[in-house]
Amino acid sequence: MLDSILNTFLSLFDTTNQLNILYKKEFGNILSDYSYAEMHTIDVIGKIKDPNVTKIAKHLNITKAGISKIIKKLLLKKAILTYKNSDNKKETYYKLTQKGNEVFLGHLKMHKVWHKKDRAFFKQFNEKELKIMFKIINKYNLELQERLENIKENIK
Repeated sequence: MLDSILNTFLSLFDTTNQLNILYKKEFGNILSDYSYAEMHTIDVIGKIKDPNVTKIAKHLNITKAGISKIIKKLLLKKAILTYKNSDNKKETYYKLTQKGNEVFLGHLKMHKVWHKKDRAFFKQFNEKELKIMFKIINKYNLELQERLENIKENIK
């Protein structure tokens, strides 16, 4: 039974990834030009005040070097612009261009549709089943986060 559960989780991750690719196409060509990491970076830039590499990296739990690479790609795609804050002339901040805002809004719309469909699916379960499911998924997520942190520590 345990192997079946593990295989189902692997299948779930793969299916989710495939759905994400198809949703990007469904919500317009603009999203298909952006990777998962690029879309989520745009999402953070669109949501937080004075986004810089450090803040974005912290929000996405990605290294600053990784965010810097994504930022370079987004600048080349003209999805974001840089600016300096009058309070801190050294730090570089980012804001969305019109194109970046279109990606931001398309990404939000994609998530709303995804959540709506998920809500409809989960309505078939009663409260007790949902609580058990939540407990298991939440514990598994915490386990994966711990593994992630351990790997990051070993890499440093």
